[in-house]
Amino acid sequence: MKPAEPPRLAAWWLAGIVLLAADCRSRPAEAVLTSAKDRSPQVQSLLAEAAGAYQRGNLVLTQQLLLEASGGAPDDPDIALDLGDTLNRSQRMESARQHYVEFLERHPSASQVRLALGLTLMGLGRWEESADQIRRVTRELPEDRNARFNLGIILARLGRTSQAVEQLRIAAQGSRPDPAVLTELGIALLRAGEPAEAEEAFQKALALDPGNVPALFNLGQCYGRLGRGDEARAVLERFSAASGTREKYLDEKRLFRAAQSRSDSLAREGKDDQALRALLAYNGQLAGFPLFQQELGVAYLRAGHRQEAIDAFERAVASDPSLTESYAQLAALYQQRGESDKAMRSRQAAARPSAQGPLPVDKP
Repeated sequence: MKPAEPPRLAAWWLAGIVLLAADCRSRPAEAVLTSAKDRSPQVQSLLAEAAGAYQRGNLVLTQQLLLEASGGAPDDPDIALDLGDTLNRSQRMESARQHYVEFLERHPSASQVRLALGLTLMGLGRWEESADQIRRVTRELPEDRNARFNLGIILARLGRTSQAVEQLRIAAQGSRPDPAVLTELGIALLRAGEPAEAEEAFQKALALDPGNVPALFNLGQCYGRLGRGDEARAVLERFSAASGTREKYLDEKRLFRAAQSRSDSLAREGKDDQALRALLAYNGQLAGFPLFQQELGVAYLRAGHRQEAIDAFERAVASDPSLTESYAQLAALYQQRGESDKAMRSRQAAARPSAQGPLPVDKP
């Protein structure tokens, strides 16, 4: 008896296996990521020089040194992040985007670099692409609350309010609630026509940060929609008090400009210690002014006092989370101390849209 021919489908199936195997052989394996312990002495020296140039405000030299360091450690994600951050701060966002894309072509699993790419795309206004990149990060790192937070902001910007609420709810979970995340969640809920839930989010944010200006403003909007006029007026009075009067702000700003001018003049003469003392002379009057703390951090860096600089920058962002310069400085300082997680969070804060100031609210 003549044996039956094998089914044609089986032959195609075998051919598919052969083609798939050939494709896998032709696809290069992902390069192994390296870390600080793998850096050569030459790379470490270049990074130290780059840190000094960055603290002096010389972004061109910083970029050149980081490019050279990257050539000696092409698979180091921290160097890739620092170079991309420097390009962004030099207003070369398209170059930063291309730099991140090229790194990810070799290292598709470098999630923090992918997150930095997503944030850069946000800055370029390429919201859909940004959402795609950060959504991939949330799949790879589902517990990353910063990625969820930024994805929620992007989705809200794209008008996908229900999706934004979903991501922001996840970002708001955890043992360490963040008032900025809760505020953004409340705003998204308000836009989704859920003022009662939005009120709860704003109240939680204010319990953590009683002077949270956007939370106060939008809580007033919640009460207005809920028909609670007296509470709306009361909370908007708190908003006005937290915002401060324009006259007080202008007085502090004029005083700050005078202090900054004197300090900068001494710094240009190479008198860094005197420049620091000139600023400290105003500390009693301007200690609560966030821009003064930021300038104080820069002066401490010039004088070589890194821990004091970190303290000043941390005070600045605690008072005004919109100060991206302070976050950028903190990212560099944390990275130098080997605190990569804190450095990444500061980079993200420097790049993401601010939640500060009265925010418009969509009508339900």
